[in-house]
Amino acid sequence: TFGAQLVLTDKEALMLERWNTPSETVYFSSTDTIKINEPITAFIIFSGCGADENGNCNLIGKYKIYQPDGSVYADLPFQEIWVNKPVPPNRNLALGVGYIKIVIEPHEQLGEYVVEMEVVDNNLKKKLLLETNFTATK
Repeated sequence: TFGAQLVLTDKEALMLERWNTPSETVYFSSTDTIKINEPITAFIIFSGCGADENGNCNLIGKYKIYQPDGSVYADLPFQEIWVNKPVPPNRNLALGVGYIKIVIEPHEQLGEYVVEMEVVDNNLKKKLLLETNFTATK
C-alpha cells in the first residue's frame, strides 16, 4: 500500500537532525505560515513504494507552486524522491532525498500559496497528487 505526505517546515535543519536520529517516532514542527525572506522547506514522507527486480524503489516527484492570484510561481522538473534505493523495510516511513526550499521575497505576493507534488512510483505504475498550502506574511 503506497502512500506519501507533503510536509512544510520552517525548521529544516532540526527536522533532518531528528529524522536521522534513531527512535521509534519522529517529532518535527510543520508550519503553514511564513514571513517574507524566511525559508520554508517542502519534504515528502512516503511508504510502500514498489520494488524492482533488485528490491529497489523508483520514486520521483514534481513540484508545482501557485501564487495567491492563482498564477504559477514555480513549475519544477521531476526530481528524485527515492531512486535505486532499497524499499524501506517493514513498511517503515522514509524521507525522500529530494526536497525544495521556498523563500518569498518582498516584491512577491503576500497571501496563500498552494504547493502541489505529483509523486510517481515507476515500479507500481501509480501516481499520487499531494497538495498543501502556506501563507506568506510581512
